[in-house]
Amino acid sequence: MVSLSRERSFYGSIVNTNFRLFKAFGIPVEINVSWFIIFGLVSWSLVNGYFPANYPDLSVAAYWAMGLVAALLLFVSVLLHELGHSYVAKTHGVPIRRITLFLFGGVSQLSKESPDPRTECMIAIAGPGVSYALMAIFFVAYAVVSGGSTSPTVAPVLRYLAYVNGILGTFNLIPGFPLDGGRLLRAFIWKVTGDLQRSTFIASRVGGFIGFAFIALGFFSVFTGRFIFGLWMVLIGFFLRQAAEASYLHVVVTKSLKGVKVGDIMKADVVTVPEGITIQDLIDDYFFKYHYDCFPVASAGKLKGLITLDDMRHIPRGKWGETVVSDVMDTEVDRFKVSPNDDAAELLRRVVRDRCGKMPVVDGDRVVGIITRKDIMEALRIFSDLGH
Repeated sequence: MVSLSRERSFYGSIVNTNFRLFKAFGIPVEINVSWFIIFGLVSWSLVNGYFPANYPDLSVAAYWAMGLVAALLLFVSVLLHELGHSYVAKTHGVPIRRITLFLFGGVSQLSKESPDPRTECMIAIAGPGVSYALMAIFFVAYAVVSGGSTSPTVAPVLRYLAYVNGILGTFNLIPGFPLDGGRLLRAFIWKVTGDLQRSTFIASRVGGFIGFAFIALGFFSVFTGRFIFGLWMVLIGFFLRQAAEASYLHVVVTKSLKGVKVGDIMKADVVTVPEGITIQDLIDDYFFKYHYDCFPVASAGKLKGLITLDDMRHIPRGKWGETVVSDVMDTEVDRFKVSPNDDAAELLRRVVRDRCGKMPVVDGDRVVGIITRKDIMEALRIFSDLGH
């Protein structure tokens, strides 16, 4: 339901476990474990509320079948909404890291901002456009089957999906960033001012205000007896406020670190560890001496792996003198190494996403430095103060 351009959005602080489903247009589609919560709630509300209230005299089994199918097709609709954003983004040169279904619907994770207001507008409108197209398709299907023998169970599901896709498209057009309507607002302000950061600031403030309005509506609903609806509005409101602020910070970071490479801010005096020394020597001569929490492992200057304190926690103290670094180090160097020519802003997003404190900098296959989250944040502070 919400398309965010940052690598880690608010949902990541709720539950961090995703499962890969498949790829569409070359884009990984994942499902977050929090999705099962909302799937269960939607199914339960349809089975015990919506369908019995609107279509009485059906069996409990029929309600459950209708509820489960309707809930599943609702999230298929959410996925198609996000695929609409992603397809248009890819065709305009904006890479998509992944699409994730989660507690609040769906999120398309863009690797970078749109290059211009027109592209931003086209990407933003694509999602609601898909939702309205689905609304029309489901209404036509409902009209076709409503008079047939399958209508007692099939027609209600189609009617529900038509209405809910209309609501989905309309909700996303609310002009609060990072909702699609907020992105349209940002695109308009960007076109007028020519300033992406200023337009993002204004749109995110509108998004924050709308989030506050949702929270206020939620508390009012709770106190007037509509507890579930009110609680849901409060959660959505907090999500919008967090997401709006995070999206603005993403733009500020990208602008401040524009043109800055890893090689510009890395530490060149990197301390590497030989792969043949024992864990006891590693602790005595490196961890106690330098007080780092991880070290690159190198042989003749070539990166072989990474060793951290966590890698050694499972080794009994009595075996420290006979276990060597190569036995326990992480050898998947492509996962954690970076290049001196890598973009610093992109690396910061990677560091936050993967929770990496330190990453070796490798030129070719030789270790030439190390960069930490602290190094990037310090560079960000300096360049921000200088108005970079």
